[in-house]
Amino acid sequence: MSTRHPPRRDAPLVAVNCAALADQMVEARLFGHERGAFTGAHAASPGLVRSADGGSLFLDEVAELPLAAQAKLLRVLQEREVLAVGATRPVAVDVRIIAAGNRDLAADVASGRFRADLYWRLAVFPLRTLPLAARPADIIAIAAHMLLARTGGDGLVPWLAPCAQGRLNAHAWPGNVRELGNVLDRALVLTDGPDIRARDLLFDTLAPAAAATPAALPGVVRDAEQIAIARAIASAPTRRDAARQLGISERTLRYKLAAGRGAMVQ
Repeated sequence: MSTRHPPRRDAPLVAVNCAALADQMVEARLFGHERGAFTGAHAASPGLVRSADGGSLFLDEVAELPLAAQAKLLRVLQEREVLAVGATRPVAVDVRIIAAGNRDLAADVASGRFRADLYWRLAVFPLRTLPLAARPADIIAIAAHMLLARTGGDGLVPWLAPCAQGRLNAHAWPGNVRELGNVLDRALVLTDGPDIRARDLLFDTLAPAAAATPAALPGVVRDAEQIAIARAIASAPTRRDAARQLGISERTLRYKLAAGRGAMVQ
């Protein structure tokens, strides 16, 4: 089989965030349900597994699945069939399962939070991704991809100046790629030129991997204030509305923005 032309290339790829599924609806969403199977089931639903039939089902945060749903998922993998909620006969399916998570599944197995048989059934070809801080050569490339995805209607997007690239490379990234995306979103709000400068990059000082030595209180307060300002500007339609949301005057907001930019210059 050619890796360039896999047999499922034209088949559906269904992605689901298991952590976002309501506990009482996990099985119905994944495996489908019959009409009248429970209160509110006015029509039958095939479920996400059958929606991916012939293709692939991506289960993100698979460790968040309840044990009962884990047992049914194991049956899908072993028997290649799915039994919908309220159904009496299973339906054959041909689906490839791709699972991901940010927890140590082996530790969850040891503590009884994840089924050992399902773990070994899923671990056919395990891949472990390194944290962003362990892949420094990827930081700017990922940042560039994110900035291009955020291109405005005019097709223009501020780019990373060398000083900003240096600051991104020097950060520990405890929040990995999600944190990088947040930092860039803040920078796009704060920058007022064609380039993103180091002063436009605000990092959350409350991140779990903060420096071991306590930060000076004035710096912590200043950073928290600038983060609150960036969030207000991002959510408000105008800077006047942002100032009102922050409980300060528009003039004070302009002063704090200017002072924050000056403090962040490196």
